[in-house]
Amino acid sequence: MVSWLDEWAYRNELAKLNITFKLTLTFVWLIWALCGTNVVRCIIVVWLFSWLLYHARLPWRVCVRFFVIIVLVVIGSCVPLLFTVDQTIHFVSENMAEAATICLRALASSFALFFLAITTPFFRIVHGLSRWHVPKAFIELLLLTYRFIFVLEKAAMQLFMTVRIKNGERSWRLASLAEAQLFRQAMRDYEATIIAQAARNVSFIFPICGDEQLPRKYVIEACVWFVVLLMMEVLYVNVS
Repeated sequence: MVSWLDEWAYRNELAKLNITFKLTLTFVWLIWALCGTNVVRCIIVVWLFSWLLYHARLPWRVCVRFFVIIVLVVIGSCVPLLFTVDQTIHFVSENMAEAATICLRALASSFALFFLAITTPFFRIVHGLSRWHVPKAFIELLLLTYRFIFVLEKAAMQLFMTVRIKNGERSWRLASLAEAQLFRQAMRDYEATIIAQAARNVSFIFPICGDEQLPRKYVIEACVWFVVLLMMEVLYVNVS
C-alpha cells in the first residue's frame, strides 16, 4: 500500500506543483473539514475528487479504492457511537447526527491528507516543511519514520507469504513466532539502513526543488472553490 502511494506520487500530473501552494491548500482543507459544516465537508470531498481525476490524471480506480477503504474504516469506527450497553445492547437514534458529523469530518480530513500524499513526492513535502521553518528535529524524525514504513511493509509481505506457505493453517503459536521473527528482522533491516547512512556520511540536507510550477489556472480555480465553500457555509448557517 505504501509503495503503491509512493509510486503514484511521482507519476501524477501534479507532482511538480508548488509545494507551498499544496501545503497551504491542505492546511485550509483540514481546518475547514474540522470546523465547517457537513455540506462544506461534502463539497471538499468532491473538490478533491475532481482535482485527482482531472488535474492529477489519476485512474478513477485508484481514487475509488482509497475512498472505499477510508469509508469502511470511518464507519467501523463510528458504529459504536450508535449503540449503548446496559445489560443489553440498545440502538441510540439520537446519536445519528453526531455520528454522521464525525464520519464526514474524518472522511474530508483523511481525503485531504490523501491528496497531499498521492500527488507529492515525499522529498518535496520535506522541502516545503523546511520552508515553513518546521523544527529540523521533527523533519528528521519524519524522514526516519517514512523509511521505516517500507521496512515494515516488507515484513508484512513476508508474514503474508509465510501464512500462504502454511496453506492457511491457523495456529496462534506459529503466528506469534512468525510475527516475532519478522519484527526482529525488520529491526535489523532498519538498523542496517541507519548504519549504511552513517557509513556514507548521509546528512539530513533537504533538497532544493528548482522545478516547481504554479500555473495561474490552479490559483484561480482554488479561489473559485473557496468562494463557493464560503457561500455554502453562510447559506447553510442562515437556513439552519
